[in-house]
Amino acid sequence: MPDARNSRSTAKSGVSDDMVAKVGAAVGQVAMLRQEYTERVEAAQNDEEKEQLADQAQQAAVKCIRDQGISVSQYNEVVSAAEDNPELEAKLLSAARGMD
Repeated sequence: MPDARNSRSTAKSGVSDDMVAKVGAAVGQVAMLRQEYTERVEAAQNDEEKEQLADQAQQAAVKCIRDQGISVSQYNEVVSAAEDNPELEAKLLSAARGMD
C-alpha cells in the first residue's frame, strides 16, 4: 500500500504533507530565481551591480518562501531535514516539479 508507506514516512520525518507541498513549491520558485539571477550577476558590469543583484535575489527568494505561508526558518529546517532523508527529499522535489 503506497499510501500507507507515504503516511508513515511523513510521520517519520515529522513534516506534514501540507508543509512538504509549501516548501516544495518554494524550492521550485527559489531554484528558478537562482538561475535567473545567476545569469544576471554574471552579466553585471561591476561589483556594485553584482551586489545589488545578489540582494535583490535574496529578497525575491524570501518573498517566494513567505508567499507560501511559511517562514524562512521553516523552509530551511525542512530543506535541511531532506538532506538526510531521501524520502522527504523525493517528496519535496516532486512538489517543486508540480508547481506552475
